[in-house]
Amino acid sequence: MAYTMPTAIRNYNKDGRLEIDWDDGHHSVYSHEHLRVTCPCADCRGHTPDQAKVITGKENVRITSIEPVGHYALQIAFDDGHDTGLYEFSELRHGFCQCPEHTARESTGGGEP
Repeated sequence: MAYTMPTAIRNYNKDGRLEIDWDDGHHSVYSHEHLRVTCPCADCRGHTPDQAKVITGKENVRITSIEPVGHYALQIAFDDGHDTGLYEFSELRHGFCQCPEHTARESTGGGEP
């Protein structure tokens, strides 16, 4: 998997959407709800798979802040008070992305773009 860095980050609270442009030319789209319910923190994911929480009721959650963490991640805070997730660039670029390209590949069982 290629290491990529964001070149632009745009948050649209009205629409509940975050967009990131990457240095490999890809444009990623994420809903705030998707980012919140798939939060990578230990409290949400657990330390083992059987400890993972199912998070629901976040349809209207919004991002309150986005802070870079070194050269590898973003720390995203949400208006429900949750702010402990570190979203690594590799996960954002290849795992969490909800752009049409990734969505189409997932629905057909294809590999990573």
